[in-house]
Amino acid sequence: MRYGTTRELGIGIEAVLPDGSIIEALTRLLKDNAGYDLKDLLIGAEGTLGVITAAVFKLSPKPLVRTTGFLALASHIG
Repeated sequence: MRYGTTRELGIGIEAVLPDGSIIEALTRLLKDNAGYDLKDLLIGAEGTLGVITAAVFKLSPKPLVRTTGFLALASHIG
């Protein structure tokens, strides 16, 4: 939730399809508009269209500061 969905964080993917063919799209490009985006399709299918064998993800640095807030409200009904 904090850093986004798996589709947003996934940059490249390699997968084996049910017929045994291999899709290799292990690019490190953030934007690639050459054809259909099979990476998002395979990630969203959660293993029903093929088995993901390798992946490249965006990483975020660890936050320098972590802050927690708490808010309490009195309940006055009637």
